[in-house]
Amino acid sequence: MKYLVTGASGHFATSAIYMMLAKIAANDMILMSRSPAKLAEFEKLGCTVRYGDYEKPDSVESAAQGAEKMLMISGHMVGYRIPQHSNAIDAAMRAGVKHIVYTSYYGSTAENTALICRDHYGTEQKLIASGVTWTAMRDGFYTDTIVNAAMPLALRTGRWVHCAGDGRMSFVDRDDCVASAAAVMLSEGHENRVYNITGTELWSFADVAALTTEITGKPIQTNDVTDVELYAYLRSLGIPAEAIKEFNIGGFASSCDDIVSCDRAIRDNMFAITSDDIRLLTGREAKSLRTFAKEHADFLRAVAAGSNAEK
Repeated sequence: MKYLVTGASGHFATSAIYMMLAKIAANDMILMSRSPAKLAEFEKLGCTVRYGDYEKPDSVESAAQGAEKMLMISGHMVGYRIPQHSNAIDAAMRAGVKHIVYTSYYGSTAENTALICRDHYGTEQKLIASGVTWTAMRDGFYTDTIVNAAMPLALRTGRWVHCAGDGRMSFVDRDDCVASAAAVMLSEGHENRVYNITGTELWSFADVAALTTEITGKPIQTNDVTDVELYAYLRSLGIPAEAIKEFNIGGFASSCDDIVSCDRAIRDNMFAITSDDIRLLTGREAKSLRTFAKEHADFLRAVAAGSNAEK
């Protein structure tokens, strides 16, 4: 069988490729990227490297030729995903792909109004309607985003500002998501199924702020504000109101609309989801947020030591 991995030069895809190469021959892998030159190392190993861009359907169709199973890595930007993903799904089907494994997002149901979930729910509905065999990997909120972006912001300002109330959510190590996707790609029995690739514990933002203090010793004030107040705070950080392509500030590749809509959904407990699917698929226990944060304690303490809290 020939396997196609899209977005192959990205973090998630690169990790998945290495995991898959540990179990299958390189010449069974087709790697698609907008920047194929970044995949020279894999090409030397014997992988087929091809150009492909979700916004150029013909390029995806060409890249997918000969592939039977496709790991479709989702696009990054809220509001742009559904048309991009629809292009990719249609092009892959024209090329003869039989099964698409999609990196979706947890909580992506018809009831969840978070913008990120609108994107992923819409993509899942496209997959279902297409007639292609599919698997939706509903990955949770990455622990590395919390530890590398949200916790440092709180440490620098002395505040964790949110509008999520007492709502709770689960977090997941990106590596657990990668391992789960690789396992589904290389095994049978996952046709037309949804997996919740999440942690096994629920956290509120107050809990996460307390963990930040526990690790660093720096007090963090938790500010539960209104939607309007959070929007204004995010704008003061330079975060754009609406999603724009290739945006990243302070580790956040997002927008005010996106973040506020997510917090609102957290408040409504739309992300209060835990699952044992990581262990089911990989045979290993999901790494907890606490474990991941403690592994990066030196980094967090360095941020805390260099911060000047706003008064």
